[in-house]
Amino acid sequence: MIRVAERAIVSVLAVCAMILGSAPGAAQTIDSLVVRGPDDSSFSLPVGEARGYATVPHDVLGQLGWAVELDEEVLRAQLGSDGPVVEFSLGSPLFWWDEDLLQLVSVPFEAAGSVQIPLQFLVDFLPARASKSYAFLGDEGALEIVDASLWPEDGDDPRTGTRGRREISTRRGNADRGGVPSPTDAEVTDSTSVPTTPAEVEEARDLEKRVIVIDPGHGGADPGTTGAGGRREKDIALAIGRYVERELRGEENFEVYLTRDRDVLVPLWERGPQATELKGDRSGLFLSIHVNSAPASPAIRGFETYFLSEARTEDERRVAAMENAPLQEEEGLDPDDDGDLDISSIMRGLRNLDHQHWSSLLAEGIQDELEEVHPGPSRGVKQGPFAVITNALMPAVLVEVGFITNREEERVLSQAQFQREVAGALAQAIRNFFERYPPDQGAPVQGPPR
Repeated sequence: MIRVAERAIVSVLAVCAMILGSAPGAAQTIDSLVVRGPDDSSFSLPVGEARGYATVPHDVLGQLGWAVELDEEVLRAQLGSDGPVVEFSLGSPLFWWDEDLLQLVSVPFEAAGSVQIPLQFLVDFLPARASKSYAFLGDEGALEIVDASLWPEDGDDPRTGTRGRREISTRRGNADRGGVPSPTDAEVTDSTSVPTTPAEVEEARDLEKRVIVIDPGHGGADPGTTGAGGRREKDIALAIGRYVERELRGEENFEVYLTRDRDVLVPLWERGPQATELKGDRSGLFLSIHVNSAPASPAIRGFETYFLSEARTEDERRVAAMENAPLQEEEGLDPDDDGDLDISSIMRGLRNLDHQHWSSLLAEGIQDELEEVHPGPSRGVKQGPFAVITNALMPAVLVEVGFITNREEERVLSQAQFQREVAGALAQAIRNFFERYPPDQGAPVQGPPR
């Protein structure tokens, strides 16, 4: 597993503990984030709560050393005089950091007289991508300004972020955008209101729900891999997927979907976009269920969970090639021509989306829970360029629940009781994951930030 911004992970989990508490449903609210500076000086940034997650107003960026420009649709900011440029689009979780396209846990939006940005940007992205300027103090739950030049100058008020305006440099070919004037208070309207009617309350509750998309692998004309006893991957994956859906169905904080609920073929490239559309602006995850195969080594058994990245070992490449094989037929490609299916080109476009560390944490949780019910062994968290999770814009993993080419494991995988136990473990891993992802979601919608 790659080590993606360890400091950022620690910071997010620390804020998660502050906001969500230690138990499901024990949501708490923080109203400020402490910023530490030189000589133990400090000030606080306001943290609000809207649309079910913690936010900060965009002008706090000025207090942290950023120059900010805002128009009706786009918020742009630059760190220092020659630092990185970020660009947020209102209503979209995707944003640019120079030429890298990244993703927030939810969307920036207009409310309470400013653009509200997920708190994640401060406690996750700043320490991870601007580590020479910021650090997160996990023990204190505070953000530290490491670069003293970013600390407010004499005469500046750190509570208001008084800064001289300057032109923000152009990055990633946006020279045609031009400068954007800052709006007045009258020009920015509050688009968030407290739900009052039953329909509005129901809609607000729907926005709070975490979307879980369960993807039973293969199906229809694609049986997946087949064991010596005749069991098929597609049947085992569908059975476990249905059990997971039944385990989580009815829990008020979850909205659960299956990419297929019967023996039909859903093209690989359609599964991720389908999940992304179902999730919308809410938090969610994508879980693809598969069964492993190693015909040349029938003694191999056990379970492993993958997240999206470039394969590092021959075994990871083997599994990715096996699970991507149906794509050759869907696209009408020659299976003997390795150059036709260039997953690496897709990886180059998506590797910077900020799902990897959350996907790896989800994978770890799945391995931990499966170890309680599976005879094993646990083969650990792995990574690879799997087509089915490539375009699911959310934390996404692919779990291989066992080796169908191992006769004993094939028999166990086919037992309904074992399938229910595996599904229960997967469901519990999902519950555990949502206790801490995203770190600034899970509280009831309360209207504009206070």
